[in-house]
Amino acid sequence: MRKLLRRPSPAMIVACLALLLALGGTSVAAVSQLARNSVGAPQLQTGAVTNPKLRNNAVNSAKVAPRSLLRSDFAAGQLPAGPVGPQGPAGPAGPAGGAGPAGVIGAITVRPQTISIADPGTFGKARVTSECSGNERAISGGTHWSDDNATYELVTSELQPVQNAQNQVTGFSAVGINNSGQTSTFTVYALCYTP
Repeated sequence: MRKLLRRPSPAMIVACLALLLALGGTSVAAVSQLARNSVGAPQLQTGAVTNPKLRNNAVNSAKVAPRSLLRSDFAAGQLPAGPVGPQGPAGPAGPAGGAGPAGVIGAITVRPQTISIADPGTFGKARVTSECSGNERAISGGTHWSDDNATYELVTSELQPVQNAQNQVTGFSAVGINNSGQTSTFTVYALCYTP
């Protein structure tokens, strides 16, 4: 009598498949190993080797071609400064600059002009003008009465600059009013300087 082959159980089929897959993976792994020094620059894609893929201290001075690094490859302060070079030739003169600020005013001369103003009983008054001499200009002006009594009515009613044809101040003019009951001297001052 002939023996019939029994049909394998589902568990047996799964076990055989697992064995085939395990043996196939081992053979693929064995085939995929590369020979030593078989991968070089032509086999690598651009940018394929990144910092995380490099072993620490894998790149050292022996592996860097001389004069291949730039100043930008180094951190600030890593490269020592070279010696100071010789001074270069003088360049061409630049364009003229704008006018500077006005200079400091020199000595100031006080130019006084006085007049006696009497009080006729109804407010004596007079205009006095003090002008700078030559090409001087006036920077300021003021007035003064000869009597310094608080009970006297001695008034400077106006003080105005005197100007030449170029609108430059050349003196000061003022009006003094006397109601003191006596004669008093009124003085106008021009403070003058030479520009």
